[in-house]
Amino acid sequence: MTRRALNLLTLCLSVTYLLAPLIAFSTAKYLRFATRYFTNRNEDPSSYFLWMIIVLPIWALIIQQFRLNRPETIISFETGIRALGRAVFWMITIVLSLFFFYRPTQFSRIFAVTGCVLTFLISLGALHIFRAILLSKRGPFRWRTRVAILGVEGYETRLAKYLESISPIPAEIACTIPLDCPDTTPHKWPVLEYPQVADVVDVYHCQEVLVALPPNRLSDLQPLIQPLRNLCVPVRVVLDLGDGVFIPDRIFNFCGLPLLDVRPYPVDTVSYVVGKRFFDIVFSIVILICASPLAAIISVGIKLTSPGPVFFSQERISLNGKRFKMLKFRTMHLQESGLCDKQHTSRNDLRITRVGHLLRRTSLDELPQFLNVLTGDMSVVGPRPELTFFVQKFRQEIPVYMARHNVKCGITGLAQVNGLRGSDTSIQKRIEQDLHYMQNWSLLLDLSIIFKTVFNGLGDKNAY
Repeated sequence: MTRRALNLLTLCLSVTYLLAPLIAFSTAKYLRFATRYFTNRNEDPSSYFLWMIIVLPIWALIIQQFRLNRPETIISFETGIRALGRAVFWMITIVLSLFFFYRPTQFSRIFAVTGCVLTFLISLGALHIFRAILLSKRGPFRWRTRVAILGVEGYETRLAKYLESISPIPAEIACTIPLDCPDTTPHKWPVLEYPQVADVVDVYHCQEVLVALPPNRLSDLQPLIQPLRNLCVPVRVVLDLGDGVFIPDRIFNFCGLPLLDVRPYPVDTVSYVVGKRFFDIVFSIVILICASPLAAIISVGIKLTSPGPVFFSQERISLNGKRFKMLKFRTMHLQESGLCDKQHTSRNDLRITRVGHLLRRTSLDELPQFLNVLTGDMSVVGPRPELTFFVQKFRQEIPVYMARHNVKCGITGLAQVNGLRGSDTSIQKRIEQDLHYMQNWSLLLDLSIIFKTVFNGLGDKNAY
């Protein structure tokens, strides 16, 4: 959540800054040529379009270079006037230098000066609006991330106090776990023992686990984090390595606190959080609209062939161990919920109805799960959600099993299109496919899985 929150904040800031010169120079062009305040000249409109094409990427690079789109940067400013003034100066200097070598194009000086001034003012206003929102006690960015902290030599307590004092993205300390000696000091958060580490998710509903070690204890890191692989939340190490030690693809700065991702996954990237969610919503709406006549026919068929409701809901586990009710068209005769929650469907299962056999064979019983996608509990593509009973069972038997819950579960997945579906296929191979998907995720991979599901997965011999 910490990395995802920073990425989303950076995206919002970047988009806002990028709009500044677009609005500024469009307004400057209007003031210069569409009003009567200045003498009009015969100008080529395409030259000003070229100006915008050049200005926008240069401005974006300058914002990135000066780190003006970073939350910790704008929080550290007193006014931001000097930093933004320097950014605008470099923008206009680079742009004019480029156009100096392109003689056929001329621009109004009033247009250029007015655009720069407006870019500075709009950017300054946006900076202070974001700054006020970040520092306010209420606002869209004031979510609290529940974290558990493991540490030695009192590092966990000092880190907990530091995180609670961070202004931009406050953290809620759900619990701490001292590793060397019991912490008898009273705190406002629970203090657990190391054997209780599984409770940080199941009982305290933590969204992240932080491991705090001094430099002289880093040799203990590997055996320490081994049991944490069974948790379904991100595990990150708080680093105090001194200068000159840097692992760029794993380390990120969280409000002055260097964090190392023990197991980085795409769930923290903007493309996953925004792009995948946007795709899920649009794709699900299209499918539900197009399939509504078929869904009506299926509903009638279920009602006419067996007593009971049309839909069947069952508790499953998704992102970070979150429990939810997964929807399906009912394909079995009514039975006690306790029995179906602890038993996988088998081939030629006598509990399946006549219509249920057809729905399962064609995977049409999964159609209502697009409603789960719209509510945010599932994704179109991801590891298939498992029953709660079997999640608790597999997490004890397979060390890396819980890693699959670092992304949202899906209606279809890489394991399923590769024939690994059904209770008689290898759970170990399914997990390998799920981990491969998580480590190599892209929207293109999602599209290829959807394509294979439609043309290969429907009517699969392992669908029963």
